[in-house]
Amino acid sequence: MSLWKFSKRNMIHFFMVLLMLPIIFMIIWLFVSSVYNYNSGRLSWENWQFLRRSFVLEGISFPMIWPIVMNTVVFGLLITVIDLLVAVPAAYAFSRLNFVGKGFALKFLFIMGSFPGITLLITSFFIMMYLGLLNTVFAVVVLSAAGMIPWHVYILKGFFDEVSWDLEFSGMIDGCSRFKCLYQIILPNMLSGISAIAIYAFMGAYGEWLLIKLFIFDNTKLTLAGYLAKLIFTDDDKVTNIGLITAIGLFYTIPIGIFYLFTQRTMMKVTIGGSKGV
Repeated sequence: MSLWKFSKRNMIHFFMVLLMLPIIFMIIWLFVSSVYNYNSGRLSWENWQFLRRSFVLEGISFPMIWPIVMNTVVFGLLITVIDLLVAVPAAYAFSRLNFVGKGFALKFLFIMGSFPGITLLITSFFIMMYLGLLNTVFAVVVLSAAGMIPWHVYILKGFFDEVSWDLEFSGMIDGCSRFKCLYQIILPNMLSGISAIAIYAFMGAYGEWLLIKLFIFDNTKLTLAGYLAKLIFTDDDKVTNIGLITAIGLFYTIPIGIFYLFTQRTMMKVTIGGSKGV
């Protein structure tokens, strides 16, 4: 290895470490704050009480964290399944079929994906109230999945476009229907893309807090993001227990950090138009 290449690689590593320093500092601060008692000025594990019992903060009762973890997993899986069940067939149709209004529908899909969902919150709230779905997980699942699907259809279409037509034609010559070609030939050749979209959907659901805060009033139905949001944004908008909030924030961060470490290779295969080699 030449001296220039060695110096260039070391320089890249140096800047990467430099960029990571603020993140490392924030994680250390989170941990120190989570084990520090601001009332007594001593280190203790009192802030981690949510792991073994429910607690009351500012007159609001919060349940123990483990049922909330289960809610989060179920919520994430539901959104992921709904997202894939809708996005995969829709992306296949846009990629492989010709139908009236296809170009307009694609443009509309792109606009819907770019449209800020927060502008629809008031309308969504009144619709869910009219349907009697306020304070239900179903309402949040539907709204959250609806916000993800347009972009995921657009990305999955890119994956379908990169699968050779020859594979599908060969299957049809052998007597396969379009549906059989889809699940026996095409989908196995784009599992990396589907896996990446599933991971993005789950991570999006994991971080969803605004819809949870607006549509869920029962604290036992919260997810981890909504649980943390309700602690931070109290009625008087004052942070009253920094130690407890940082402890729950650290607990919230650990699973998604581990999840990212195991899935980052799959996630990096996605581009806006499909994949880096299906």
